[in-house]
Amino acid sequence: MDRMPTSDFIKHEVRTLTNFLKVQQQRQAAGLPNTPLSLHMVFDGNPGTGKTTVARILGKVLGALGILQQGHLVETDRSGLVAEYAGQTGPKTNQKIDEALGGVLFIDEAYTLIASGGEDPYGHEAVQTLLKRMEDERHSLVVILAGYPEEIQTLLRSNPGLSSRCSRKLEFVDYTPVELAQIFGFMCDKNHYRLRPDTRAKILVGLDHLYQLRDRHFGNGRLSRNLFEQSIRRMANRIAEIPQLSVEQLTMLEPHDIEFGRVPQEVFAQLGKDRQPRFHIECPACDFSKDVASKFLGRGVRCPKCKHDFTIDWAAPLKDAAS
Repeated sequence: MDRMPTSDFIKHEVRTLTNFLKVQQQRQAAGLPNTPLSLHMVFDGNPGTGKTTVARILGKVLGALGILQQGHLVETDRSGLVAEYAGQTGPKTNQKIDEALGGVLFIDEAYTLIASGGEDPYGHEAVQTLLKRMEDERHSLVVILAGYPEEIQTLLRSNPGLSSRCSRKLEFVDYTPVELAQIFGFMCDKNHYRLRPDTRAKILVGLDHLYQLRDRHFGNGRLSRNLFEQSIRRMANRIAEIPQLSVEQLTMLEPHDIEFGRVPQEVFAQLGKDRQPRFHIECPACDFSKDVASKFLGRGVRCPKCKHDFTIDWAAPLKDAAS
């Protein structure tokens, strides 16, 4: 993988901020000066990349550290800040900010606060009210502006006040096919469903196809959640009429339970009975890597180089590499 996984990158950034704040608290206790730091942030990324979830976690962390009094999350968008009539936007924006005091105000699709044409007095009023409160309440409020990367950057460039107050930016990149499969697997584990190797292979091949053709509306984590929910419904239709269902029947997802509505069936041609698509695996303990057949998915293996035992839960599919 040529980049840090999305979850690892975000965890690293949150951990770095947490450690910095802890050290600042220790410096203050020792009588040393604090380094001023704005906690207002920008989260840019496509839908389903976990921006709201991370904002909620961040609020809890800041609350636990005592940086914020409560650490709760208030979610809103343009409709929650901008009114329809003159004189109502300022009070409406202030009311939403008051709800978030002591916690995090998460503004989704923040770039819609100001219309692209520029003639948007109500939107400008909301932004000016927000800017003042971000400064006045900087010790009791964290504001997070979230949305598509390009539009968020346009908003920041057009308003120096927002740009200067939001000094920290977290980039939420699209999940890779393996990361999407891991999300699917997490939901299976949480709900006590199991997966055969050929089921795992179909999930990976389908997710890889959708990932390669993705656009800015790519579902990311929502795609995995929707796929999981659809799969267990299809499973229910398959087994509902069977009397005296076994535990295996109640928990095992089969390949035909996995349905990708927007993936042509020919994409799954490599998953035939006489063909074994191959997947690229990497040892988590050393630099050893190898291409293996799909029958190894979900199985425990031992690295021939460092002798580390691990399970191949998911792996990147190779293109046209069935054998």
